[in-house]
This record gives sequence, C-alpha cells and structure tokens, in this order.
Amino acid sequence: MESNLKNIRLENGAKIEEIAELLNISVDEYINKEDGVISLTNGEKKLLSEYYGTTKESFT
Repeated sequence: MESNLKNIRLENGAKIEEIAELLNISVDEYINKEDGVISLTNGEKKLLSEYYGTTKESFT
C-alpha cells in the first residue's frame, strides 16, 4: 500500500530527489519517510504543504 506522501508526490509529478533536496535530507531518508519507517517532522510537513499547495494534515 502506497503512503499518502508517495501518492501526493506522484500526483504532482515530483521526483524523489527533488523532495529530498527540498527537505535537505538524503534520498534514502526520504524513501524511509515515504515508507513510514521514519515520520515527517512538523517542519517537513510545513515545507511539503507549501510546496504542494495543501495542508499539513495531508501528510499525517
């Protein structure tokens, strides 16, 4: 089952590398966040909501 984070990224045509760079983390760390191994921080949720034009709640 794909995570909401991955679905939003795919719907917006963003690449893993772009989002990892936006969050200032490694690609491996971002993949772990998409897979639910590591949780997003509130700051990361804020950056992603601004990038995608959505709310932080989209990434819960």
